Amino acid sequence: MSSLRAVVETLVPDQDGFAVEAPLEWSQGRTLYGGITAALAYEAVRRAHDELPPLRSAQFTFVGPASGRLRFASSLLRRGRSSTLIGADCLSEEGTAARALFVFGAARESKVTHNFLPMPKVAAPSELGSFRKEGAAAPRGFWNNFETRLASGARLFDPTAERPEFTTWTRFLDTGGADPTTALLAIADCLPPAAMVLFPQPAPISTMTWTVDVAHVPRSFDGWHLLWVSSEQASEGYSLQNMAMWSESGELIATGRQTVAIFA
Repeated sequence: MSSLRAVVETLVPDQDGFAVEAPLEWSQGRTLYGGITAALAYEAVRRAHDELPPLRSAQFTFVGPASGRLRFASSLLRRGRSSTLIGADCLSEEGTAARALFVFGAARESKVTHNFLPMPKVAAPSELGSFRKEGAAAPRGFWNNFETRLASGARLFDPTAERPEFTTWTRFLDTGGADPTTALLAIADCLPPAAMVLFPQPAPISTMTWTVDVAHVPRSFDGWHLLWVSSEQASEGYSLQNMAMWSESGELIATGRQTVAIFA
């Protein structure tokens, strides 16, 4: 498998944006999985717009399959004294594959500091078993770019589970020294939807929207990170879920929210 950085570096200038051949090793069925689509969109934005402050939030709507040759176009919506807002589209030969809004903001002095989302107390990765099949036993696709260890909660396809929720230690097999914010977006969406815990059997899913709010960007994503995902409600073929990610030292990295279409 190619490193994350090697995949990102295949993004090349194209007219007023950037283009890339969708990397099959980061696919999920007939489309790229959402995290790598988001990461490529961010890379295109940061290359097209100079002197951006740190990323604070991003919203993604996954419109259609991201496959084949993809082009990323972006536009500056507003640049203020401390914040910058940029819109971006991922376009395939079939039309719009994804639409994104990136919110950047410079750090400011503030008298308000708190954190009421501490990292759950779980065993270390070395003490835990794999969450999903890995290596030669794993199906082809994006999952082979990660290692995971189930830290708490249920496994997939267990209708007897108390609730659709799980926490895993997760790490890249090889970031290749990719930009940390790019890596954050690529890993933050790598877990299956929590609603799949209560699936009676495997069935298709499709993430429709994803919001990720960034609390802290580590200098590197080479180590383990704790990811939590919990489905709060599911009905009429859709699941609403919350997500969060911490560093191995316990620092909150990001929170997220998704709407997922489920076909079970």
